[in-house]
Amino acid sequence: MKRFVLSLFIAFIAIASVSAESILDDLFSAADAVASDTARILDEDGDLLIAGVSYDGRFIKLGDLFADLTANRLAGHGGFRPRVVKHYTSLQYRPDQAKWFMSAALYQIENRFLLNVFLENDERQIKGWEIILEGDGMNDLLTPSLLQTAGSWDAFEPNNSISEASAVQLPLVDVPMSLSSGDEDWFAIDVPEGANTLFLEAKTGGMMDTYMELYAPGETDWARVEDDDTDGSNALIQYPLNESGTWYLMVRGYSSEEEGDYTLSVGLEERTLGPDEPDEGTDDAGELGIGEEPLSKRIDYANDEDWFRIDLDRPLLRDEVLRIETFGGMDLMLTLLDEYEGHILDDDDSGEDNNAMIMAGSLEAGIYYAIVSSYSGESGPYQIAASITIPVKDEFENDNSMISASEIEVDGERQQRNFSPIGDEDWVAFTVDSQGTYVMETAGNIDTYMELYDEDGVMMEENDDSDVDSNARIEKSLPPGRYIMHITPYGSASPDETYFLSVESSGK
Repeated sequence: MKRFVLSLFIAFIAIASVSAESILDDLFSAADAVASDTARILDEDGDLLIAGVSYDGRFIKLGDLFADLTANRLAGHGGFRPRVVKHYTSLQYRPDQAKWFMSAALYQIENRFLLNVFLENDERQIKGWEIILEGDGMNDLLTPSLLQTAGSWDAFEPNNSISEASAVQLPLVDVPMSLSSGDEDWFAIDVPEGANTLFLEAKTGGMMDTYMELYAPGETDWARVEDDDTDGSNALIQYPLNESGTWYLMVRGYSSEEEGDYTLSVGLEERTLGPDEPDEGTDDAGELGIGEEPLSKRIDYANDEDWFRIDLDRPLLRDEVLRIETFGGMDLMLTLLDEYEGHILDDDDSGEDNNAMIMAGSLEAGIYYAIVSSYSGESGPYQIAASITIPVKDEFENDNSMISASEIEVDGERQQRNFSPIGDEDWVAFTVDSQGTYVMETAGNIDTYMELYDEDGVMMEENDDSDVDSNARIEKSLPPGRYIMHITPYGSASPDETYFLSVESSGK
């Protein structure tokens, strides 16, 4: 809970920090004018909530001082009946509990400031004031409010659990919010019966590292979708609200100790989604036939997932793999699950032109699920296909361990190799007959990584990129003996791509 109670002496501390040539005379006059008008207007029982003063998207100390001055003057008006609640002295007070609400915004005009004060009820604005404040001594009052420096307040508190979720009127656009250590902010969004598919976009802003979850009606034990930092350190959720009832949006800091201010924007719009939507789970998964023509699909939004069901009617033979690949210009993530949603493999860019591709071997007959999602939050069209293939391995396989290393001749022909299937690695040995400098290098389009070991298995050197390109290169003086190279792709590599490996004496 955000609990923060300040006594009235805070105002006098704030006053004391402002220089003699200050805006205090103007601020006293402003509080007098606002309180005098307010006392004449509000003649019924109820609560008046005096909120903060915002400036450049944050609450400032000027608001704490103005709230105290105005509250004191209202208390001095005989017969003034409403109870006055100041925003920073009652954090658990919900704005919708007040009968009247007073807020203000400050704007700079050259070397002076314009203070706009508004008095509202739940239906309309009752009164507004425009007050000019001179700039002398203003700097002290533009600092974050006492409220914000000790665990900020926002208008939606308390909303720290799903049972306390604040109902929101949409759209919200960059509304200031705050989180204290261990805090959560919950918001309720109602989708009426018979509504067309509504598309939600919720995003946070600011410097705080936020985390967001979305819960569907009746599914309060697990989040339908979640996001940490699609947009920098800010969270972004885009999702179709295709079920009527109350959806819940939760925002918290990425770590439980994190606290600070953020902004929240939430909007809804009607949108037509791509073919076969929704397909976000096993029950709605589309059929992906083995050996059939590629399917055309679309990622509609940042958090979209396309699920595909694959029926494997026989176990794979020893050298066979199930090959699932995407095509197009999208940066996609591909995941393969078994029929119980157990993880088998995932891939980002092992396919041609950095498309996602999975090659899974040793699979039994049964049902499998492929999930396609956006790697970086982008949306757009793509194609997907599945087949059973026998990967083409280079002629030097199997050399997937130091013990089974293949051989290459110094100053001999360079070898053409690949990493097939996905996850393959190459161990290659060579013999040096005389002391000298030797160059071990790869060539081609694969980003390679190389390690050099002596015959006792002790690593001598490693390299990722040469001075020229992303091929690995090691140049080293070596005494006579046997040496072993370990070559792997730096990230992922398509089994359809090849690289060249050579070992040469440099004559140095």
